[in-house]
Amino acid sequence: MQTHLIHIICHANCEPHGYLCTYLDQRNIPYIKTHAIEDELLRLDLDTIAGLIFMGGPHSVYEDHAWLDDEITFIQKAIEKDIPAMGVCFGAQLISKALGARVCGAAHMETGWHRIETNTSKLHLDPVLALADTFEAFQWHEDTFSVPEGAIPLFKGSGIENQGYLYGRTLTMQFHLEMTEYMVHEWLARYNDCLPPPSHSVQSPDQITERLHERLEQLHTVADTIYGWWLDMANLK
Repeated sequence: MQTHLIHIICHANCEPHGYLCTYLDQRNIPYIKTHAIEDELLRLDLDTIAGLIFMGGPHSVYEDHAWLDDEITFIQKAIEKDIPAMGVCFGAQLISKALGARVCGAAHMETGWHRIETNTSKLHLDPVLALADTFEAFQWHEDTFSVPEGAIPLFKGSGIENQGYLYGRTLTMQFHLEMTEYMVHEWLARYNDCLPPPSHSVQSPDQITERLHERLEQLHTVADTIYGWWLDMANLK
């Protein structure tokens, strides 16, 4: 097996990695997928890992699972070793928990397309994160997190405020940049019974699929910028 790869940590078979893997494949950046719930993390040697990406899943960090405790300990050890990491949705919540931040149920569920504000004024890094002041991203979550001590807030939502931060070489995002058309339709079919009535924070299936191709193109343009910036910052290209 190759060593010093990026490991993409997944938490459900129904959570494909979509555009993220497309991005890495197109740039010949090697990676391997690792399933946390099947205790695959216990077999990993952190000294052989170049970077870690923790994906989403239908779980909460305050659930009672042995693999959750193991994963949070794993994240803490990875951060201590300064291994570059990225967390997406549940992955961001796991990292936040590992860093001592508060993770809890949000005041309301957030699904569909919502605006994100970017604030890079406190970043003093090369390369610069060259993002627009605001962009639209895909959301699907019920929990939220506080910003850990020592982290730099980067992303803010209009509904649920904390949407991501940078801690050393660890980047978190509450929103999903990895969505594809297949993933959007698959989530709507799989989780349809979990959706509350439409509101300011919850969109109906028709609202979510409106202008879907156009929205996904714009989302992937944002993804290219953020993924590329993290890889450059982490010296993983």
